[in-house]
Amino acid sequence: MKKVGIIGGAGPLASALFYQTFIQESYLQARQVPEILLINYPFTRGLTLAERQTNKTVLEDELSYCIKVLEKHQIEIGVIACNTLHQYLQRIPKTSIAFISLPLMIMEEALANGHQRLLLLGTQNTCRSELYQLTGITMLYPPPSEQNIVDEVIDHVLAGQVDLRDSILLSQMLERLTPSMHFDGVILGCTDLPVLQHYFPMHSLKPIYDSIKIPAKKLRGIL
Repeated sequence: MKKVGIIGGAGPLASALFYQTFIQESYLQARQVPEILLINYPFTRGLTLAERQTNKTVLEDELSYCIKVLEKHQIEIGVIACNTLHQYLQRIPKTSIAFISLPLMIMEEALANGHQRLLLLGTQNTCRSELYQLTGITMLYPPPSEQNIVDEVIDHVLAGQVDLRDSILLSQMLERLTPSMHFDGVILGCTDLPVLQHYFPMHSLKPIYDSIKIPAKKLRGIL
């Protein structure tokens, strides 16, 4: 069985949840757990979410360091437990590790379900990037005032604050946006949002695509 490496730490709670979910899926699908190396690296330590996203060179260097650690331990399949960090992966020198793409897995799942108009909830950096672009999918984004709410909730989870009030805020936001934006589904495109969803599920009239649950399940299936 192939060795799996998880690069975490950009959102420590999200990293822990991915690890836990992957282990649960391993028991469900195969009744055995592969060798796993989890790195909880404190990316751009001490900076706010907004500050982190402007320190691109630092993020690239830190991600490169984590990849070298995985290579040293002969990891074969890699996972970055953070959507935003995926955009820096292509700038890293070639590696022998086969990295799976959280965004791609989410979009493929949505297309398989016939959902083509998707609302992306993630960091502003992720929303501005091309991570969530795939032929056949129309990606929609919250207006600026609503995006501020998403950023605030992500900041709370990054600080270790997982609160029912934030789940209610996002549920209310989805209720406001559903009639006017006509989306088929909602992508939790920052892995800190599935942490909130895990403890305090949001209410949505449309399907929610969880960027931890879906990749963790698919990853176990390809080992």
